[in-house]
Amino acid sequence: MAALSEDDFVLRTLLNVLSPSAEQLNACAKKQLVTLKKRRSSVCPPVTEDHRHLAKRPSNIMVVDRLSSYTMSVSWSDPCAGRYTEQIWCTGVAPVAAICVLTGRTINPGDRVFRPRTREMRVPPNYYQMILAETIGDCSDLTINGA
Repeated sequence: MAALSEDDFVLRTLLNVLSPSAEQLNACAKKQLVTLKKRRSSVCPPVTEDHRHLAKRPSNIMVVDRLSSYTMSVSWSDPCAGRYTEQIWCTGVAPVAAICVLTGRTINPGDRVFRPRTREMRVPPNYYQMILAETIGDCSDLTINGA
């Protein structure tokens, strides 16, 4: 077997990066999908009656704009979850019991809520946080500072 020279090795590596084979692409896609499934399964831990008092509200949260009846823009700042400027939140149904991060009211499973929008491969750290949709109404000037 002939040994590869340094130039051949570098060239082959560069070609693999720039134009990966179908086999390499499938391996990467499978790895990303497994990672996403692991993150989604651990992102939204159920909140029971005994643990509702442990739900922490963010340091600063502000509804910036109501984009449509289904979406709104929220600015969010929290030492644990990070900072999001004009993060898009979408309506949905609460999968588990939780606490509204804007008002502190109880959210029951099945309530209409706003949650941070997710993409295929990106789940934000504050994904499990929710805002009760009925508390928003048509207001866009709701702010919580140092809650």
